[in-house]
Amino acid sequence: NNTGGVPNFTEPRGACTQAERVGRFSIEKQSDFGVVQGAVADGVVPTSIPEIVTDDGVCQLLKRRNLSCTPACVGAETCGEDGECIDYPRQISVGTVVIDGLTKPTTIEPANPGNTYFAPGADNPRFAVGSEITLSASGDQGHGPFDLFGRGSEPLTETPIWSLEEGQDLAVTWAAGTTEGAQIAVELTIDQHGTSPLSLACVFDDTGSGTVPTAIIDQLITSGVSGFPNGRIMRRTADKVEIDVGCVDMLVGSPVIADVDVIGFTPCNSPDDCPPDQTCNLKIELCE
Repeated sequence: NNTGGVPNFTEPRGACTQAERVGRFSIEKQSDFGVVQGAVADGVVPTSIPEIVTDDGVCQLLKRRNLSCTPACVGAETCGEDGECIDYPRQISVGTVVIDGLTKPTTIEPANPGNTYFAPGADNPRFAVGSEITLSASGDQGHGPFDLFGRGSEPLTETPIWSLEEGQDLAVTWAAGTTEGAQIAVELTIDQHGTSPLSLACVFDDTGSGTVPTAIIDQLITSGVSGFPNGRIMRRTADKVEIDVGCVDMLVGSPVIADVDVIGFTPCNSPDDCPPDQTCNLKIELCE
């Protein structure tokens, strides 16, 4: 824990699970600007916790859950696990946040309303390759201090092109990096209008290539395709810490949006987007 000054650097310990994460800080190189931001809540929103449908140790298929409460929740409430309404988790202050190891000294106070942490005017990227980054929160309102650690890594720059097809593995490639502890996180959704859609999440070692096996691709496609598919790839380090209200993590890296298509499915916003023998189902944004 934070005992004053800059703590000794500790190797990143991975990201929180979605079932436990109450907060996240992000230090990112994006296409046009650098981002340093974060927020911590006093609990997890139950509907944000997906069902893990498939997990092969590298990739997961996650299913969005639709919890139901009767009577329906109103105001600052959300539906809980047992079908009863609970107070919606509120964002809390964790005190002054100091981030050491960036290109500029960074100290952030929680902004009101909402206790959001944001550092404007960030360099892009805000970190040097291989830099050791330490985030120290002073604690506030009964919540104790904590520290999170990360490393700057080589930013991803090329837009990946992913074509998903039943019966085929999905090969994911990138220029391998050299930063110790960095990994490649891939996220992919192809069913934007389903009632309980699946999403894909993988974490690969930073070797330059990874494979999503056919069985997982087939399961993702057969579960439903609608709207415009989207995906992203991110080289990053991830660190987490347990505080009194749950798990808080920090990602340091560079996300890039992917160009994604699903063979045999054409998304659309108008009839002009569709082949001559199909029309656009605007409700699900798909040519049929």
